[in-house]
Amino acid sequence: TEAGHCPISLPLCLSSQGRWGRMFSSVKPYENQRYASLKKECQRRKQLFEDPLFPANDDSLFYKSRIQGIQWKRPKEICNDPHLFVDGISSHDLHQGQVGNCWFVAACSSLASRESLWQKVTWHGTSLQDLDYVGIFHFQFWRFGQWLDVVIDDRLPTLHNQLIYCHSNSRNEFWCALVEKAYAK
Repeated sequence: TEAGHCPISLPLCLSSQGRWGRMFSSVKPYENQRYASLKKECQRRKQLFEDPLFPANDDSLFYKSRIQGIQWKRPKEICNDPHLFVDGISSHDLHQGQVGNCWFVAACSSLASRESLWQKVTWHGTSLQDLDYVGIFHFQFWRFGQWLDVVIDDRLPTLHNQLIYCHSNSRNEFWCALVEKAYAK
């Protein structure tokens, strides 16, 4: 297996980011999952990360009714040439999918409409093509007065090899699906 690195930071509280800098520099690891140590351990073992706190199963997706035939896949299983961003980032990249969270898609779309915001909140030089890729990402969210660093694996729910939730116009672009997964966690 391959190993890797693809962190992205997405503050959904824009007032604490930008030209004034962060209101609070302390970022708390969500559920005590520490990105750097988890990534290092996966690299040492030469295995892809699987998040035990947000498993790739129906319990992570549904409360009541379930969709039959869901398969969890990593970006490289969905397409041959996966990327976080294809031709930059655009507010027109996003499609909501099967969850009624238009507010979340609107927030991501708003951030995507200003490249300067994304340059401040994304980790530069990230790639799903890194030779040391281990399928682990982390995103930062402002929640209840503090920054949380949320770690996820790259397994995404699909139906007939199509992402079922938030996805991009471009089949090989995965930033919005991964951000949505982290926020759902």
